[in-house]
Amino acid sequence: MRKGFYMRFAAQNLQKNSKFYIPYLIASSLTASMFYIMCFLENNPGLEKHSAQKWMLHFGAIIIGIFAVILLLYINSFLMKRRQKEIGLYNVLGMEKQHICRIFGWETLYSYFITMACGFGVGILLSKLFLLLLCKLTNVTHALSFYISGKGMGITLLLFAGIFLLLLVLNQFKIHFSHPVELLRGGNVGEKEPKSNWFLAILGLGLTGTGYYIALTTTSAVAAIKSFFIAVLLVIVGTYFLFIAGTIVLLKLLRKNKKFYYKTNHFTAVSGLLYRMKQNATGLASICVLATMVIVMISSTVSLNMNVNKIINQTYPHDYSIDIQSTNPKFFQNFLKSLKEKNTNHTFKNEHTTRYLSIQANEKGNNLEVPNQMEQYFNCKTYLFFLSAEDYTASTGIRLSLQDNETAVFDFTKKNRLPDTFSILDSSFKQTAALKTSPFASNISPTVMENAHVIVVKNHQILNKLQKEFQEIFGKSGDYLSALSYRYSFDTDGTDAEKISFLKTIQMELSKECKASAVNSNGYSISSRQDGEKGFRNTYGGMLFLGLFLSILFLMATVLIIYYKQISEGYDDAKRFQIMQKVGMSQTEVKKSIHSQVLIVFFLPLAVAVLHMIVAFPYMTKLLRAMYLTDIPLFTLCTVCTVAIFALVYVIVYALTTHTYYKIVSSAN
Repeated sequence: MRKGFYMRFAAQNLQKNSKFYIPYLIASSLTASMFYIMCFLENNPGLEKHSAQKWMLHFGAIIIGIFAVILLLYINSFLMKRRQKEIGLYNVLGMEKQHICRIFGWETLYSYFITMACGFGVGILLSKLFLLLLCKLTNVTHALSFYISGKGMGITLLLFAGIFLLLLVLNQFKIHFSHPVELLRGGNVGEKEPKSNWFLAILGLGLTGTGYYIALTTTSAVAAIKSFFIAVLLVIVGTYFLFIAGTIVLLKLLRKNKKFYYKTNHFTAVSGLLYRMKQNATGLASICVLATMVIVMISSTVSLNMNVNKIINQTYPHDYSIDIQSTNPKFFQNFLKSLKEKNTNHTFKNEHTTRYLSIQANEKGNNLEVPNQMEQYFNCKTYLFFLSAEDYTASTGIRLSLQDNETAVFDFTKKNRLPDTFSILDSSFKQTAALKTSPFASNISPTVMENAHVIVVKNHQILNKLQKEFQEIFGKSGDYLSALSYRYSFDTDGTDAEKISFLKTIQMELSKECKASAVNSNGYSISSRQDGEKGFRNTYGGMLFLGLFLSILFLMATVLIIYYKQISEGYDDAKRFQIMQKVGMSQTEVKKSIHSQVLIVFFLPLAVAVLHMIVAFPYMTKLLRAMYLTDIPLFTLCTVCTVAIFALVYVIVYALTTHTYYKIVSSAN
């Protein structure tokens, strides 16, 4: 062989197979660029103090890295299938397998260099754009700066070197153990009818059904968080099994239906799908899973960001809220006096103080039992907040008239109402009114709100009685738990920066007062609207950025899988439709059959993805509730719009690829 022969031959092969390799190189380059951008953002020095964003970007880089391996393996398997006859012909013409391996080695090397060159070029150009987008969504604008990330380039080079090396090893392994005759007949290998695998089909149905059951029966946000990954994994594995085995079973059942099967377009479509569904199923299942991921990520993250102002207003109705847990009212009064005397430059307005009793209990019939052991107490699932009618009126403006044993109850969730009569500790109460307004802001943890109740009693004397009964149960430990708390809320003048600075002053004053009064420093908490707003916008904005970023990647993969699937179908069906025309089928009948087959194959994943989303919708609302989103109509609207937009893109891709499919089939006639 002349020097440089393998290099030139490999370059000619890439050019000759450009119809297959150009989309492959575009996909690999875009994936590399997106991985570099994620690494560039993650390692930006300005994010050192923003651990939440840094963690999300690191998670995104891992997802993209795993996804790159799966995507390129899938495309490589398609390319090798299309080139089986070519490899077999090389063998027949006298080329040894080691020579073919050298050619593929150079092709892989060319592909790697092209991917890295284009990937870094596009990545560096777009990194500034994505940097600005991240800053816009998260309000982190003062620290992030543009630079070319050497670390990001190094990680990207190593990752894709490993991926292309893996592809080369797999390809050479396949070439080494292949036989020329089998390669020349490679296009016909898939014509063997697959067997019905009822076990795998039933297993897939069972796994998907179990995932659906978890989604439909989960009643709380806490349970939804705990079972999320299990439910998702069950549905993903079940979806693959259903497409791989379930579709074969379904197609054979359709073939037994003579009224449906013995029609020209149905006959050719069902028989064609049946013979090649085994190789199609994995790609179709992948499209379904990717489509579901795109819909879930976009609808949920957009909903959170559209509702962020409402969430902030509900969670932080005042600039500051201070909860102090103490049985000594003088401690609370001393703290307020000291705070105001030392900070006369701050104007205190809209001040409001609520005295309340917080008790955890277990519901057993009409009894609310408070365990006498501290370890058991903290595992109780029912949260009760007792306060006087006087404090409720001061907080909400709503006047209540109650007797000694009467209560008015507000349930944070309308599903878990307290009984009309109930007892707790040594006291019994009768519920006479259901309240519609909570005296507390929604900054109570969503996990607590799952089974939380505000119980308004007649006066402070009843609160004191309950507190005394609570203390008697725990003895000295009761001083540590101290169910009695004071919530002091107020607003001040000044800019957001000044208010955040004043938050630090409040924390210092409260810490000093705790030490001076020998009060447990764990018995208080301080929340700030400005600080909380910053946290919400940073977190939700980062989630939206990651959702959009990954959705672009998943959408690209979906389009690419559909494109290669249509080309593969076109080449496999060309000879079959040519035979059909020779036995009397017209061009119109051929085209109808093509559309029937494509509709069945490529709209099935979209239909299943929408079904997944419909079943998961109640489950997603519980997960979003844990992130303070309770506006279900907004989430519904975002979900419907996301499905509609994705379906529109899907239809456009379908129309373009169907044209390519028919062109390939027609060219063989």
